[in-house]
Amino acid sequence: MFRFYRYPWGSEAFSKAKELNRPIFLSVGYSTCHWCHVMEKESFENEEIARILNSNFVSVKVDREERPDVDKLYMSFIQRTTGSGGWPMTVFLTPDLDPITGGTYFPPCDSFGSLGLPSVLKIVIDNWGDEHTRTAIASQGRMITDALRQDSLYGAGEAPPVETVATSAMQYKVSTFDKEHGGFGRAPKFPKACDLEFLLNHFCWTKENSEKDLCRHMLDVTLNAMSMGGIHDHIGKGFHRYSVDAEWHVPHFEKMLYDQAQLLGVYADHYRLFGGKFIHVVEDIAQYMEECLSHKDGGFYSAEDADSLPNESSLEKKEGAFCVWKMSEVRELLKDLKIGGNDAVDIVCQYYGVKEGGNVSRHKDPHGELEGQNVLRMLRSHEDYAKHFGIDSDLLNAGILKAKSILAEARSRRPSPHLDTKMVTAWQGLALTGLAKAHFLCYKFVIIAAMTSSRLDFVERAIKAVDFVKHFVISENGQLLRCAYRGHEGNVEIPIAPISAFSDDYAMLIQGLLDLYQVVGDLELLKERVGLKDEKFWDIEKETGYYIGCARGDLKVRVMEDQDGAEPCTNSVAVGNLIRLYEYFNTREYKYKAEKIIEACSSRLSRGVFI
Repeated sequence: MFRFYRYPWGSEAFSKAKELNRPIFLSVGYSTCHWCHVMEKESFENEEIARILNSNFVSVKVDREERPDVDKLYMSFIQRTTGSGGWPMTVFLTPDLDPITGGTYFPPCDSFGSLGLPSVLKIVIDNWGDEHTRTAIASQGRMITDALRQDSLYGAGEAPPVETVATSAMQYKVSTFDKEHGGFGRAPKFPKACDLEFLLNHFCWTKENSEKDLCRHMLDVTLNAMSMGGIHDHIGKGFHRYSVDAEWHVPHFEKMLYDQAQLLGVYADHYRLFGGKFIHVVEDIAQYMEECLSHKDGGFYSAEDADSLPNESSLEKKEGAFCVWKMSEVRELLKDLKIGGNDAVDIVCQYYGVKEGGNVSRHKDPHGELEGQNVLRMLRSHEDYAKHFGIDSDLLNAGILKAKSILAEARSRRPSPHLDTKMVTAWQGLALTGLAKAHFLCYKFVIIAAMTSSRLDFVERAIKAVDFVKHFVISENGQLLRCAYRGHEGNVEIPIAPISAFSDDYAMLIQGLLDLYQVVGDLELLKERVGLKDEKFWDIEKETGYYIGCARGDLKVRVMEDQDGAEPCTNSVAVGNLIRLYEYFNTREYKYKAEKIIEACSSRLSRGVFI
């Protein structure tokens, strides 16, 4: 088979590009990215396209989870030039690493007025082949890099009043809130844990009863809709990455650790503030993290893929194959089960919206991968279903749990999706925070460890994760590594040339240690934090915050985060950490740095830019 050759990000690739005077074809993705798999199969395994790339480019492959600094620098270019971003990210660079053009997913051929990858490659090849045009491209690339460098420089100013910023943020949330289905914005709809955390914090902070009511309403509607929707895996537990529709029905079936960790904290905080029914969701997420994402030495894996083989004889993976159901399957599996003297099949199918021809419309499934299949979701509350069926609520719950266990056992015999066993330090920190919040409010509840069948409470699991970090990703001099890996025999492995940690690894791990200290009061956790040396990320010259990466020499621009995304912004987490550390130790440096970061973001905060 013809081989498409790709270099890792580094000096070997850059030297080769300069030696051959070729542009660099940079592809950035991650292990469980659905569209990365699609582009890999359609284009990079296509011999004709691979030959074009091998003959005219120096191709470089980057895992965004291993090199977030590379990802965020060039993603900022793609977002500014195309108006959107995502993965796979495709960027053409000069040999000096200046961006030329790019996009996200490119199909293998032109379609519906959009250029396919071969057409894009031809345009770049033709332009690069003309000496005059190549000189102009290189000059333009340098200008783009200069513009990206200027974008990364913050202008300090006086921080606006907290009340002003909170009011602007609240107005934005209200204006984008989906009153019918919860969440913010239109499809595709993401959980946006950072938005939900803002509402929880604003509820506690504001003195205006009307705003408290709004926060509570938006939280209740959103968290309820998510827990009932198909984005919540009712059989396998945990939450999928996002919903392709506004109703939270049909998910993109990938599951990420950072989503589980953050939503664990959000649901736990909601239960702590308001009580109610979400304790089962807290337990559900924690069980998923323990059963499906846990290494025996305490680390948490990164993600589960969206794609898997429908059955053992299948040759092609399909998105969601592991999670969806035909009605005939459900009928056969539950044919002998009774709930309150009634056939369980009819009750379960109504309870989860299972239909004979499937419950996924074609506009939610444009590629037809879910034809005839059902994504389980609840269209009304458990209590409403109990009234509808005329069955005692507890009896119905017991029957549904039994049905779910039968379906789960059957699902376990299907080919499993790929598990990304990379253990990212930043996400271990997020997991610590989620577990600490869960333990803080419901320490009496337990989770069941899948492999050992032993009972673990939330804080014990968090301490085990701390031990993993201490033994595998913190060096003796207090320097962190970005990630560890599960080796072939199941043991933790560190590469010969390990990747040094980034500022988000420090910020989120420190936050997790502080949250855990708040729960258990173990001074050793604070000592662990003090030993973490994150000064190499600090903007020494302008004192505006923490860069994503240290000065590595293989990037022309150091990028600094100032906005939340799927994960919280490093600098916002750092501010919270610094304020808490100042309160613990009364060290002026912590307060000073927190103030400088807030001042550096004053312009954005004053404009009320929330996305």
